[in-house]
Amino acid sequence: MPREDTKGILQECDSGVQMGLESIDEVIDRVQNPAMREALQRSRTEHVALQNEIHSALNEHGWSGKDPNMIAELMSKLKIKTELTMDPTDARIADLMFDGCDMGVKKLSQYINRFPTSKSPAVHIAERLIKSEQELADAMRTFL
Repeated sequence: MPREDTKGILQECDSGVQMGLESIDEVIDRVQNPAMREALQRSRTEHVALQNEIHSALNEHGWSGKDPNMIAELMSKLKIKTELTMDPTDARIADLMFDGCDMGVKKLSQYINRFPTSKSPAVHIAERLIKSEQELADAMRTFL
């Protein structure tokens, strides 16, 4: 069972990091404040590094990654586009990103609890992704 738990956490990290990257990519070019853009770029760089680490761990075991849930992905894109059409401000972007980070932290925490026998390297990756999401949320708080 620990092997399946490890696989489950790594796949959820893969899905989560993809959602985070897609959200950042969706908004970063619209950001006016240089400090906010820098915070998003820093988070994007961290997410890419974690994504590479996740893929490496998955490949090491011969496992495939996991794409984000298609409905969740479409709803996220639609929400971002709709909200930014009505209110294209940095504050609105910060609010959307803050909510996305919160959702990511919640989902990853649920998966850590759901797969209690996972090997610690997978949990460590998930915890680092949670930390990255929390740091971005803290950075976005400044721009709300």
